[in-house]
Amino acid sequence: MKFSTTLLALAIASSAAIAPSAFAQSADLSITGNIFPGACTVSVGNGGVADLGDIRADTLNADTTTLLAPVTLPMNVDCESDVRFALQGVDNTAETSTQPDRYGLGMTANDEKIGNANILVADVTADGVPAHGTFSYDEGLTWNESHPGGHFTLAMPDMLGFAKEQSVDTGPAAIKNLQGSLKVIAQIQPTDELTIDEDVLVNGSATINLTYL
Repeated sequence: MKFSTTLLALAIASSAAIAPSAFAQSADLSITGNIFPGACTVSVGNGGVADLGDIRADTLNADTTTLLAPVTLPMNVDCESDVRFALQGVDNTAETSTQPDRYGLGMTANDEKIGNANILVADVTADGVPAHGTFSYDEGLTWNESHPGGHFTLAMPDMLGFAKEQSVDTGPAAIKNLQGSLKVIAQIQPTDELTIDEDVLVNGSATINLTYL
């Protein structure tokens, strides 16, 4: 789609430029793109459901947020061959989040925001070696230096990729198999701010997009 849009924009600009004049003119056009050697599939354990379980209201803090225990799910990215890619989170219930950079947990029956969640990508290996996280804050145009760590925050709208070496700023490495886990860390709003006179369903939803680079 990026290729088609760019080509159309160049064609329109070229027509507008030559229309007022009968003189012959020329313009250079560069055509770029990537042919990917193999597609990738992403799999998340437990059917992609991070179940917080039953939460008793009397175990929640009344005047401060309550941080729940992390829920960990295994995650794999398997590609047909070595491919450069990045992960990016999308909050499908963003309007319910109590913090703009975290994922929403749904609303009570009285339209009160239940809380928010962090999503971390943890314990990552790339083709059998420890992976170093690298982030892009401009949709993949530039990347920060890769660094080790036990976990990396999948914050919106940042792109998260992985290199096989530390302190490189050339972006994610080409990877065939990435293994790790997703850690979902939820926090619930103070119960003084929530109406809990019946069961409240925690109903967050996020999509993890894999983008080929």
